[in-house]
Amino acid sequence: MWWFVRKWWTESDPSLLLHSENRLLSSLVNHPFRKPDEIISDDKHAGLNLVEFRARHAEATAPNSSLPTIVMAHGFGSGLSFFYRNIDHLLNSGKVKRVILVDWLGMGGSTRLPSGQSPIRSIFSNLFTSSPDVFPHLNFFLDPFDSLLRDKNLFVPGEPIWLVGHSLGGYLAAKYVMRIHEEETSTSNSMPQQPNITKLVLASPVGFQPLPSSHELVPLPFALRLFKALWIANWTPQAIVRMMGSSRGRRSVKHVLHRRIPHLNVNSVTDDGQSELDLLSEYLYHITVAPASGEYAMNSLLEPSANKNGIGIFALESLGSGSMADAISTKHRSSSLESIKVLYGDHDWMKFHEPMARQEMQEILSKCSIRSSVQIVPNAGHHLYLDNPDIFNRQILED
Repeated sequence: MWWFVRKWWTESDPSLLLHSENRLLSSLVNHPFRKPDEIISDDKHAGLNLVEFRARHAEATAPNSSLPTIVMAHGFGSGLSFFYRNIDHLLNSGKVKRVILVDWLGMGGSTRLPSGQSPIRSIFSNLFTSSPDVFPHLNFFLDPFDSLLRDKNLFVPGEPIWLVGHSLGGYLAAKYVMRIHEEETSTSNSMPQQPNITKLVLASPVGFQPLPSSHELVPLPFALRLFKALWIANWTPQAIVRMMGSSRGRRSVKHVLHRRIPHLNVNSVTDDGQSELDLLSEYLYHITVAPASGEYAMNSLLEPSANKNGIGIFALESLGSGSMADAISTKHRSSSLESIKVLYGDHDWMKFHEPMARQEMQEILSKCSIRSSVQIVPNAGHHLYLDNPDIFNRQILED
């Protein structure tokens, strides 16, 4: 009964979500794509939604091609189709074999588990501990992602992988690489062959700047105190859109999207008059009003806070202060990782993490001799892959 009411109120369901995804990709990307049931022969990853694009040039189609596969993972509130401006350029470069786009569990078109199985942090957790345990919430995302990358039906053992993650997806991608390096120390004999990740690209990632300590905090104005209270109570932007219903929800999503990314094309790109903005906003609407699940990571992994430098979003468990360097250095001599690149837009609201990211990359370079750098993408904000796709793609392809 509740499912029927939700569908009536939002005019959305999983089939309409996937239809909007397919329509966006088929309208705005020249390369054809395949869906999971055409790639994976069992239901091991039935919970993860992904699409695969293959390059058409001769070296990519050769049976024993050694070219890498790019795996791209989206950020909070987003979905795999947001990378539509990057796919053709990457595949036409002659440097990669495939591009695989993945939705994190509980997000995009992936399975939405009920709240009891989702990464939800109790509103009472702060009463009992000042440092909540993020481990189970990380594993909610990283366990199925790990199984996917180890699947021999999707990846040939030893196949080079370039892992690209944006925003929260960048944080999770970094945590995943840290995890497989730490696993190698203690459980290498019992684990399946590790994914051969040779390049890690973190696009406007959250998490490098540590959460301000109690003596660094500054008082928040009333509006931001209210915002933080709703955040802690697991109220998400998605919940607000669900309450609006179909008509108001669609209008609001389209308005916010156009305000955040004003350069989206409003001219028709389909036979029935749909524009780039129309296609992306319809897709975003459906992934926004889908049942709440992975979006609870907003509170279980992240926290808004403020210090003398300003207000920002921080990870409860930082990537900075040497933590990423320490994890990767545990087995760096046998690691396949060759380079790490962190990207921020020149007017990116997440750019306050840049100084700590630079320190961490320098420490990784010093400890592990892995090429590590921070680069600024010009004329780009937080959605740098859409704002300046040419430079963003070039950063992925270059060493």
